[in-house]
Amino acid sequence: MKELHKINKILIIINIILGFTIYAGLLFLILLGIVQILMSLIIAYNRKQLNNYTMILFSIYTVVTTSILIGILLTYYEFVPITETLFVLGLSISITMAFLHLKITYLIQKL
Repeated sequence: MKELHKINKILIIINIILGFTIYAGLLFLILLGIVQILMSLIIAYNRKQLNNYTMILFSIYTVVTTSILIGILLTYYEFVPITETLFVLGLSISITMAFLHLKITYLIQKL
């Protein structure tokens, strides 16, 4: 589990670099999200190793990420119309969640 932070850090650095070309950064953000969800499954499987603070952060990450995924499904099936404001808000939250996941993997590395 300690290698998750290195992988996560490399992927976020790549995403920041690709973010200078906005389109590539947005596309790579999707890949980063998928990898972080897979990492979260590994973390959830080993959650007994987490301390209280890390477990609280991981719970927040899980709830918000699940909400984002539900929101994506609702907009995909057109139950909720997507607007520019909703898109920017979703993008901002996704980027914030990527950095929260980086902090979680950092805390796990320090255990």
